[in-house]
Amino acid sequence: MNTLLMIWEYISYAVQLLIAGSVIVAFSPKKEHFYIRYILSVGIFAGISVFLHYFGDSIMKAVGYVGYWTLFVGGLILLIGLCVSFDYKQVLYYSVIAMAVQHVAFDICEIADSAFGRIAIIDVLIYLIIYGLFAYVIRNIFGKMGSKNVSHTDLIPMMTIMLIVLCVSVFYEGNTFSGAGFSWNYIFYRIVDALCCAYILWTQGIRRQSEYYAGELAGINQAFRIQKEQYRMRQETIDSINRKCHDLKHQLEAMHHMEKESDREAYYRELKKDIMIYDTAIDTGNEALNVLMMDKGLYCCEHNIQLSCMADAGSLSFMKLEDVYAIFGNALDNAITAVEKISDPEKRVINLKVLNQNNFFMVQLQNYYDGSLYFENGLPITTKKDKLNHGFGVKSIRFLAEKYGGTMTVSARDGIFTLQILLPIS
Repeated sequence: MNTLLMIWEYISYAVQLLIAGSVIVAFSPKKEHFYIRYILSVGIFAGISVFLHYFGDSIMKAVGYVGYWTLFVGGLILLIGLCVSFDYKQVLYYSVIAMAVQHVAFDICEIADSAFGRIAIIDVLIYLIIYGLFAYVIRNIFGKMGSKNVSHTDLIPMMTIMLIVLCVSVFYEGNTFSGAGFSWNYIFYRIVDALCCAYILWTQGIRRQSEYYAGELAGINQAFRIQKEQYRMRQETIDSINRKCHDLKHQLEAMHHMEKESDREAYYRELKKDIMIYDTAIDTGNEALNVLMMDKGLYCCEHNIQLSCMADAGSLSFMKLEDVYAIFGNALDNAITAVEKISDPEKRVINLKVLNQNNFFMVQLQNYYDGSLYFENGLPITTKKDKLNHGFGVKSIRFLAEKYGGTMTVSARDGIFTLQILLPIS
């Protein structure tokens, strides 16, 4: 048992760093031939541990404690840099994060061991809890940022704090628990060490989360601006068509006097295309929704999609026209994208219902979909590869619904996707 404990003392720091680094690697964009790179990195880590086990005393005499522990840190940096698609600043950033986690877990174990004696099962539980929380945070906070660049304002302060922590750890005499008894000085040192590392994790976690939500808001605003611009353009297009149809008799007369058959045929096709939009015209009682339904209706006709609409939107006057266009535009765009992937013509169907019930405005949009849908925080995860720059349509709908005191829910069952919006009529 003493032999195993001695071996663990030699390799424990490397194992702790390796696990912390592996958690980061697991939830980060990986390089090509990842598994080969990871196995190679673990082998290098093991080699460093064995090398220091046999030659540690000589190395410490040559380069001191700082050089001794720097080799372990170098192994961690190599692990992340070799396996993950990060630039050098990101590699250093996440290496500091991993070291901070290792220090927090080790400090808590040392405090417990100093107070109660070394109990292996307690140490294991502490590491499982700390590293489990770390994995959760990396996946749900840091991981959402993808490969977002790290700024010097992030990197330099946290590297400075970690460097101070490492230097104090190296030069602190008796910085490992020896079972010699309880020491308030050692407890205080470990508490300060843990607080410094926890501060790094806390500040960076808050910063990453703030950046994530700022990006979410920017994406929603961008989606809203696009819909607003589309509304303006569609309105101009329909106004132009209205003017053309108003002068239809003059245009037909002009076509009648065209001498070339090819000119008449081309002009006929252009007129037919302009007039077709009236086959999809729906009077919903709301100007913005009328424009949108005409536009999307024409698109669906040209792409063999059945778009049915039962709408009474006259009471939507309390909403801005661009907000109405943004809500329904995003919803219909998502539905059209989904049904376009379906080959069965009987399932290329979109059904929109807009109703007034008991002073509430209710919207229900249903469409078929292929494949599997996954949800996060009640919203579907975008199926597009660039997840950082897509998936804002549904978020924009929810944002606008909540803006007017309403709610939005989505569900997927038996191959049918359902979006429902409930708004109080003010």
